[in-house]
Amino acid sequence: MVDAFATYQDLELRLNRVFTEAERPWITALLEDASTYLRDDVLGLQVYPQATSTFTAYPDGVRVDLPQSPVISIDSVVRDGVTLVVDEDWYRRDNSIYLKDSHPVDVTFTYGYSVAPDSLRRWACVLVSQALLPLEQQLGLTAGGLSSVAVDDFKAAWADAGAESGITLSDRNIALLREQFGSRMSAVVSSR
Repeated sequence: MVDAFATYQDLELRLNRVFTEAERPWITALLEDASTYLRDDVLGLQVYPQATSTFTAYPDGVRVDLPQSPVISIDSVVRDGVTLVVDEDWYRRDNSIYLKDSHPVDVTFTYGYSVAPDSLRRWACVLVSQALLPLEQQLGLTAGGLSSVAVDDFKAAWADAGAESGITLSDRNIALLREQFGSRMSAVVSSR
């Protein structure tokens, strides 16, 4: 199960709608999908929930950039089984640590927000609300880019032939989110 940025209650509030007991697991799954898209495809970071990870760093000179943000704490820096002392052997500046030499170290650090940021909660709800109309009309998950729907003699029309189909954001919104949260699309660390 994925930690979604929003709950079905958040979506109910924004849509001024109450989901039935049977709809709630479905809406929760859609919010998890939207959150996974935002986390993995847009940001490339696990900004929520908070996690602690350990990785082996090979300093670029004496600097090690931490692969996730926001960094909450650096819990330990260890070399060959010996814990290095902060301000003696290393120090932190922003999302990097600086060492006295370039030998590999194991860094354990805590990162991410303890509560989902409001902007990501809102975007998860926006993405799901965009998907709801086509889903409720049984048009499928990839029926994005919907530009109009007629009720009598049902008719649906797609802008750009559905080029922006599925759960997705515009390039502009993706760039804004990446700027806001400091995306590191190439960074991957394993949580423990």
